[in-house]
Amino acid sequence: MSNDFNFQEHLDLIRSTYGVDFVGLAMTSEDAAHFHIKWQYVSGNLNHRYQNIVLRSGRGIAGIVIKSGKPIEIRDLKESPYHDQPFNYPIVQSEQLTSLLAIPLWKKYRVCGVLLLGQRDEKQFPEIDINDFNRFGPFYGKDMMNA
Repeated sequence: MSNDFNFQEHLDLIRSTYGVDFVGLAMTSEDAAHFHIKWQYVSGNLNHRYQNIVLRSGRGIAGIVIKSGKPIEIRDLKESPYHDQPFNYPIVQSEQLTSLLAIPLWKKYRVCGVLLLGQRDEKQFPEIDINDFNRFGPFYGKDMMNA
């Protein structure tokens, strides 16, 4: 992606600014022949299981966001359709998230990444304006001209 953008530093800043327990960045592979999605950077993680999560488009929270191009906001996981299938959403299970916001990150008119903010222990999820993340590092908003 970008050699001069420090993803880890920015994820740490997002976590402290918004007061969330977990922030993660999943990105698609550059190799079109073996398309997959991996969690590349995280902040506030409980363990290192995220490193072993490999998703396809349409699978897991990140895969659904990448395929649809739409954000997912879950204020209470117990009341969501995702609650009944925890093994289909490994980042939610491994990080014990109870609420989350997953935001698509665009580059060259396609979703190349997902920014996930999450809370544990049924904590109140803060009010977050998705537009704050229209430009995140090398990613650009859906309607912006991409280089």
